[in-house]
Amino acid sequence: MKNNKDIFIELLRPEYSDALKYCKALCSKRSAEDAQDVLQQSFLKALENFDSLSDKSKFKSWFFKIITREFYNLIRNDFWKKFLPVGNPKSNNEFPNVYSRQDENGTGMLLRKALSVISNEERSAILLFEIGGFSIEEIRNIQNEKSLSSIKSRLSRARKKMKDFIEKEEENLNKQILNKTINIGDINNETIRLLPETDGK
Repeated sequence: MKNNKDIFIELLRPEYSDALKYCKALCSKRSAEDAQDVLQQSFLKALENFDSLSDKSKFKSWFFKIITREFYNLIRNDFWKKFLPVGNPKSNNEFPNVYSRQDENGTGMLLRKALSVISNEERSAILLFEIGGFSIEEIRNIQNEKSLSSIKSRLSRARKKMKDFIEKEEENLNKQILNKTINIGDINNETIRLLPETDGK
């Protein structure tokens, strides 16, 4: 007969990849260590409270709710650290690096920057919807909101902010490329103009 830990791991396995992406994206404005902490604390909290989950078919939404709560706890703790003495930070090597910049291509970098311009609640909602595949109702429960309209508005705001940011970044990039092209053209023209002078010497 399987014990709770075995059942937990069995339920976690198919959701691990999405949970990993969710933690990485939630911590897009923070460090790799923060993403590791959120993931580790979520694992521990979920395992400790696994008995409270009566309907195992709802494991994914239950687990993502824990991740979201742990992320908010991290933010709150950072706030209070400004007013409390800071001790030596805990070292954590139990989990692999979940936030590697080396694996990011240009699109990934742009999306991560776009995620950093929206609020924590908006980021959580858009990631739960796009990465987690949760419904509006499920996100409402995870974020402890009273109405579906608040989640819909949150998603709409997040998308608009990200879209505006990405369009602005692409516009700036196109301007940089254009300026470089113009500069290269000027250098080429100047080189062509100087060639006859050099040949005549």
